[in-house]
Amino acid sequence: MSKRRFYITTAIPYVNGDPHIGFALECVQADVLARHRRHRGDDVRFLSGTDDNSLKNVEAAVAAGVPVADFVNAKADRFAALREPLALSYDDFIRTSVDRRHRPGVERLWRACAAAGDLYEREYEGL
Repeated sequence: MSKRRFYITTAIPYVNGDPHIGFALECVQADVLARHRRHRGDDVRFLSGTDDNSLKNVEAAVAAGVPVADFVNAKADRFAALREPLALSYDDFIRTSVDRRHRPGVERLWRACAAAGDLYEREYEGL
């Protein structure tokens, strides 16, 4: 049987508050899947991180009376710190505001989507 490749990621939460049980559960569930696939001999890349660029983060920092960068750094550190107590096996943790790999990766994704015709304009009406 050939080795399969798996890419597993969690959502990247805003850091406008501390991590909650729902995000912890998501991390543990993704970790279980990553470990299972690795155990089967598959090539797995497991990624987590935080979305540091959000108006919600700015509003929370202002409400707390803390400079935005300090607030975001402190909260992002709390999310990253889940790795040890939850024994998470992710391969990488990316913060959208400080990781230099983030922007080029997003730009590459958008270019690929555009080239494939996945981006288009049309009218839409919700329910």
